[in-house]
Amino acid sequence: MKKFLTHSLRFATVGILFFILLMILYVSLDPFKVLYDYDRFVADNAKAYIALNRDYVSTTTFDNNYKKEHYNSFIFGNSRSIFYEVDDWYQHIGNNNSAYHFDASSESLYALNKKIKYIDTKGVSFDNALLIVDEGLLEMGNQKQGSLYNISPQLLDNKNLFSFHFTNFKTFCAPNFFIPATYYQLTGNVFPFFKNALDYRQRVYNPKTNEVKFSKFEIMIDNGEFYTNDRIKAFYKRSSKNTYANAVIGKSQELLLQEIYDIFKKQGTNYKIIINPLYDQIKINGDDLNYLNTVFGKTNVFDFSGINRFTQDYNNYYDWSHYRPHVAKDLMKIIYAD
Repeated sequence: MKKFLTHSLRFATVGILFFILLMILYVSLDPFKVLYDYDRFVADNAKAYIALNRDYVSTTTFDNNYKKEHYNSFIFGNSRSIFYEVDDWYQHIGNNNSAYHFDASSESLYALNKKIKYIDTKGVSFDNALLIVDEGLLEMGNQKQGSLYNISPQLLDNKNLFSFHFTNFKTFCAPNFFIPATYYQLTGNVFPFFKNALDYRQRVYNPKTNEVKFSKFEIMIDNGEFYTNDRIKAFYKRSSKNTYANAVIGKSQELLLQEIYDIFKKQGTNYKIIINPLYDQIKINGDDLNYLNTVFGKTNVFDFSGINRFTQDYNNYYDWSHYRPHVAKDLMKIIYAD
């Protein structure tokens, strides 16, 4: 029994010391950039990145800048919305506006609603809004969990502050994360056995507009280097017949959408809603589309889902999930044609 207690005590001591070491590393390195203030969250064209919570990046950058930048125009949506470039949008709403990307990874309707309410409570003018939505976004009427997807504490009056930070720390503690993340942050090199833990997509970031551009991808496409055999494999064969999604707008979604409309109406916002042209070519459910048309007005809702000239060609996509900026530019020309 004495030997057992001795071994148990040693094991517990090692565990406590290891936990303390993890805490020190986490607080020192701040891998998710949620503990300290940053002028910018993304370095231009870094060779690798630790994936950040885009919801937190967007909200915190807005907090830091909205008073001096006087934002009055906002682009909302999931990661597909980042390819709607601000300079292209200005051609339709005017260069006298100050635009901001208020997106999040795997954005939920719940979090989008909170962002719009948050802007409104700050007394910020809401002159223009562009909502980029799809079935996946509309379906999520509740919070999404995970270090990359947790809603920013600011949007909930810090009611989720503890769970937000605890989730981040728990994610960091996983061996397949803290080993490569720590190694990369300390050395600037990629740990050879954990290459999949980092994001290698080079990008350019504008902290004023919170806009991300994958300029290197476009250069590779122009040079015929992007669509390799491995990338083309991701563009699977689709049905030649129309396929419709199940209805996803229920009572909770209806309430969230109505609240968004009420703020737009109060602010006199010039808003447009784009339903994404996704590679899967699945058409939005008719009942969901009718509801959006009823609430926001048919002249403000534009459905590009399903089979069309944008979804037919894989050259319009970086991958099966994200379409390229030239597609977003064409869609804006269509919706602002009047």
